[in-house]
Amino acid sequence: MATAPKCDGTSLCSHEHNSNDTTDLNELDLAFDPTLASCCERDEREYKKAMKLKALLKAHDPTSSAVQMRQQLFKPPSTSPSHSLKPACQTQQIRQPSVSDTEPYSDESDDSDDGFGVEAIMAARREQLQQQYEIAAQNMADGYGVVLEKALSQLVQELQDEPEIPRVALVVMSGSTNFSDILENMRSEMTAAAQRFLGTKFYIAIAKHNDDMLRQLRLTSAPTLAVFRRGDCVDSVALDLKTLVTKLSIYWEAHLLPWLNKCNVLVTERQDCEKRKSNIRKEKRVDENENEQEGFDCGVESCRLRFGYEHEHVGTSQQTKNEIAAWRHSST
Repeated sequence: MATAPKCDGTSLCSHEHNSNDTTDLNELDLAFDPTLASCCERDEREYKKAMKLKALLKAHDPTSSAVQMRQQLFKPPSTSPSHSLKPACQTQQIRQPSVSDTEPYSDESDDSDDGFGVEAIMAARREQLQQQYEIAAQNMADGYGVVLEKALSQLVQELQDEPEIPRVALVVMSGSTNFSDILENMRSEMTAAAQRFLGTKFYIAIAKHNDDMLRQLRLTSAPTLAVFRRGDCVDSVALDLKTLVTKLSIYWEAHLLPWLNKCNVLVTERQDCEKRKSNIRKEKRVDENENEQEGFDCGVESCRLRFGYEHEHVGTSQQTKNEIAAWRHSST
């Protein structure tokens, strides 16, 4: 039988081995191509930059934090089997280098772009916080977003000066020592409501014993939570000290806030009183000018058409008659 010739180091066998080594060498060269390596490094830098920006944006996004909290609170029970499935192997595909990828990549430009993006975001955030601070300071100066502590007579005067602003007032008696702790807790609850409803002013009104203002506002007892619309007290509720001591926060959320909402005094946006007053003045001036232009007065008291249509009196006046009489008397 003829047997296949064995490889004994001849030139043909050595040529085949050399060709196999050349093939393996080419695959290694492709795997560690410097062009592909630079592309991968750039992709990794861009990915890190995107993740950094994403983390920065999520840190200042209240919606994402609220969604994550809700997902943690209301996480559904797991229905998957006990044994875990092995993840499928992901094959890495070698991307063909394009003309733009072969260009030299600059680390300095990437760092500068990254720094510029973060600085722009932080500058916009600082500007937004500055605007929010200025608006909050203006609201506090005007009495919105805070709880004002005033005498009951001052509250009544403000109701007369600016009746269009809805108000909520906790009326307490002066010198009540057993109400100090409850008053601080009520102040905190009212402050939270004032910051939420910026169109409503909240007060702690201190009344004196046998104060006439209590009878004027139709308040029979204290402490009392009263609501005001259009300068008048529309409703009030007497507060029970035992209930406020034991469960103030629950009573506020479950009873007082729905009651205030039902009284239609909780407004989220503040009203511009100065602009409204200027508009009222302008309307009055326009009405006065129209009345002056429409009205007519001939000036004759005995005329039955004095304020009627426009007309003239052509007859001789009493002064002319006196002058004619004097002339006749002198001529004689």
